Amino acid sequence: MLRAFIKNLAFGIGGTLPLLALVIWGWGDWTTFFSDPARTDVIILALAGAIAYAFSGSSGLGTGQREDPSSRWIFGPAIIIAIVFAWLPPHLDRLNRWTIDGDTVRYTGLIITAIGGFVRVATVFELGHRFSIFVVVQPDHRLKTDSFYRFVRHPSYLGALLAMAGWALVFRSIIGLLLAAVMCVPIIARIRAEEEFLVREFGEQYRAYQQRTRWRLLPFIY
Repeated sequence: MLRAFIKNLAFGIGGTLPLLALVIWGWGDWTTFFSDPARTDVIILALAGAIAYAFSGSSGLGTGQREDPSSRWIFGPAIIIAIVFAWLPPHLDRLNRWTIDGDTVRYTGLIITAIGGFVRVATVFELGHRFSIFVVVQPDHRLKTDSFYRFVRHPSYLGALLAMAGWALVFRSIIGLLLAAVMCVPIIARIRAEEEFLVREFGEQYRAYQQRTRWRLLPFIY
């Protein structure tokens, strides 16, 4: 347990800190960056999520009993989008370009970020050791079909996209919202590959779950 905690803490913090550094670099001045409560709070939320992840029991980079490597390609575009997303919205916020006016937008974004982050982290906790960044099944893998999974089949991705959209609003960024929309492309590709893999692994059990829980990502839309 301690070893898993340390690995997940290193993974969570190690993945979060470079992106947060890009955020502050994009703004250009860390003292004025933290002069705004919404910007400060969104950094705190990101760090809290990374620390919480350490307690989730996730297998992180584990490849489990079997892996479907067909969707690994999405990591390339997803990382590129994440890097641009981390740097550009705060930079444009500082320059007041391509922005949506008003502190109401910032705090609305903060609330959306908190909700999305909670959904993302909560679903990782629910999956525990079954959660990996790769498409895998574990030796004792069971399908998760209750809680958030009753409403959409991929609530973890929904949480991540909500957090991303909220983050863009914290920086009042139209470009950030567009990048969040672009991130849907690799995520949808990942969803399709993941569901094909789960059908192969679990057969009628997963097909029955697909029938019960109709929506993949966003209720009434997809």
